[in-house]
Amino acid sequence: MSISNLVRYYSLTSRLTCITSSSLLPVESIYYDTRRYAGHAHWQNIAKTKAANDQIKSRVIGKLSSKIVTAIRQNGNVSDPQYNTVLRATLEECRKNNMSKETIDRAIKRAIAQKDNMKQVIFEFIGPGRALCLIEVMTDNPKRAFNYLNKNAAKIGIPEIAKSGQIAEYFDQRGYACIEKSNINEEKAIELAIEINAEEVIQAIDDDGEREVWKFLGPPTFYGQMKINLTQHGYTVTSDGSEFIPKVTVPLNERDKILLKQIINMFEDLEQVEGVHTNGV
Repeated sequence: MSISNLVRYYSLTSRLTCITSSSLLPVESIYYDTRRYAGHAHWQNIAKTKAANDQIKSRVIGKLSSKIVTAIRQNGNVSDPQYNTVLRATLEECRKNNMSKETIDRAIKRAIAQKDNMKQVIFEFIGPGRALCLIEVMTDNPKRAFNYLNKNAAKIGIPEIAKSGQIAEYFDQRGYACIEKSNINEEKAIELAIEINAEEVIQAIDDDGEREVWKFLGPPTFYGQMKINLTQHGYTVTSDGSEFIPKVTVPLNERDKILLKQIINMFEDLEQVEGVHTNGV
């Protein structure tokens, strides 16, 4: 292959600039930069992945901090895990997620310092496909939280967030603790529910959206004790907490499911929001 053809070939295949206004550059002068581009793209991918992971970790830590505050506020403002089973279970979850002792201590101090003002407030809205939605917020200023939520709702086209009213009547608030469904059959799950003082046990999908689990249900603040009871019986609890369970569900098409998921994610990323619940399925 002649030099001119060789240069033309590499120009077409490797994005090389090797023609001046008057003549061809010698082959030995060609700067072959494919690896440079590949390396740059690889670095960008690493940076994006790290940023995404950091964002997820930050979200988890933020939710756990709020969970600590709630565990103290809803259980007599008791900050000693020895006498607060919900807080004890929450702190165990924090350690499993590598939450630092300093961050845990800050959350506990915040709960104690704000114990006279902080309270849980429920807001509601109607989402895509007429799905009913509730937003749990822990705040010392409900009016400010209300305005903050509406400001963010307007950005994504939700007409208005309302204070808790009729929509909340379509949900039951329950505490829950889950174990993998493959561990035991239905008969054993019912026996176990009685042994751990749960009110009910149902088949469900875990919080990660993947695993099938037995979900044990009880009063809203009883999930910590259920987790301890299950652990004492030799089972690993995959998730636990308090949630609003819809009395009636609303089927959604694929488009509305995607839109609703995006809306829920947006609200869950907001400060002081502890959870978003919907009857859309």
